[in-house]
Amino acid sequence: MALRNAFDEIRHHDCEMMMVVGPVLQFSAMGVQSMALMGAISFTRFNDRPAEASRPFDADREGFIPAHGAGAIVLENLDHALRRNARIHAELLGVAAMADACHLPNPSMEGQARTILRLLRQTGVPPEKIDFVSGHATSTPLGDISELMAIKKVFGDHARKLKINAPKSMLGHTCWSAPLVETVASVMQLKHKKLHPSINIENLDPDVDLDVCANRAVDHEAHYILKNSFGFGGISCCSLIKRFDENEL
Repeated sequence: MALRNAFDEIRHHDCEMMMVVGPVLQFSAMGVQSMALMGAISFTRFNDRPAEASRPFDADREGFIPAHGAGAIVLENLDHALRRNARIHAELLGVAAMADACHLPNPSMEGQARTILRLLRQTGVPPEKIDFVSGHATSTPLGDISELMAIKKVFGDHARKLKINAPKSMLGHTCWSAPLVETVASVMQLKHKKLHPSINIENLDPDVDLDVCANRAVDHEAHYILKNSFGFGGISCCSLIKRFDENEL
C-alpha cells in the first residue's frame, strides 16, 4: 500500500522522489499466540529443526515462521533520476491493491487473481510478457496452493513457463515489512540474472505443478517481475517491476 501511495504521489501529485520504508515488526507474545490459534504459524513439528520450518510448497508445511526484517526503497520520477545521474536498479510499472473481506487468514484465490488481472490491465502489459513471479508463498497449507491457482487462472498455459520462488522459505515472514523486503530481493535477482531457490522442499506437494525453483538457484534473465503480497482479511497487493534498459529511453 505504501509503494502504491508513493507511486501515485509521483505520477499524479508532482512529487519527484519518495522513500518507502518497511519497518521491523516487534512481535508480542499475545500476537504470536493469536496467530497460532488461527492456524497461521508453524509451531508443532519443527521446534527442534527451526531452520527447516519455513517450507513453502512442501507437502509437510504447517504455517509461516514470524521473522524480523526491514527494507527501504527510493522511488523517483525517471527524469529526476537521470538529472542527478542516479543508479537506477529497475522500473516500477504499477501497483494494484484490492480487498474482498475474506475471513481471517483464509486466502481468496478469486481475489488474488482479480488483483493480478487489474495490475496487468493498468500497466498494459500482456500476461505472456511476465517471466518471474516472486511469490507471497508463506508456507501455509491453504495459502501456497491458493496463490498457484490464482497464477494459473490469470496466466493459463503461460503459467508453465513462469519461474516462481518463495523468499519466505529463507527469510521467514517479516510480516508488514515483507512486501518491501521481498521487492528489494526481487530487484536484486532481476539485476544479477539469478533467482534464489525455494528451500526446504523435501516432498513437493503433488498439487504444485509449476516451476517453483525447488531447492536450487536458477540462472534466469527476467524482464518483468510480478511481486505478490497477500494479507489477512482478503487484502491483496501486487506490483509489476521491469528491467531498466537505457536503450529504450
